[in-house]
Amino acid sequence: MKITKNLTIKFTKYSLIGTLTTLLYFISMFLFVELVKLEPVLSATISFLVMTFFSFLLNRKYTFGGTYSHLKLYRFSIVGLIGLLLNFVIMYLVVHHFSYHYLIGEIVTLLIIPLVNFTLNNWWTFR
Repeated sequence: MKITKNLTIKFTKYSLIGTLTTLLYFISMFLFVELVKLEPVLSATISFLVMTFFSFLLNRKYTFGGTYSHLKLYRFSIVGLIGLLLNFVIMYLVVHHFSYHYLIGEIVTLLIIPLVNFTLNNWWTFR
């Protein structure tokens, strides 16, 4: 029971930080595109890197604990790339293979990817 409670607390913190860093992503995108006048794809790449870095720092401090290491940042980045790949595969299958509306794909990714990323980060990145 205690393990379930601890995981629930961690997942709640992870979700809140995910919401915050997603907001950071969109603010960064706006600033890079509208104020700095960078190309949108480059802005998205930079914003994704900014979001990932802050997500790592916040999750390390508030969700999983522990000290900073380059190995943890590297692993966190790999988990992020796995999430990105999963997003692509799920969206492709839902839209092009099953011919559903893309919002169905967004719902599926929202249900799957955070669980996968949390599990990998909890049991591999920050172990």
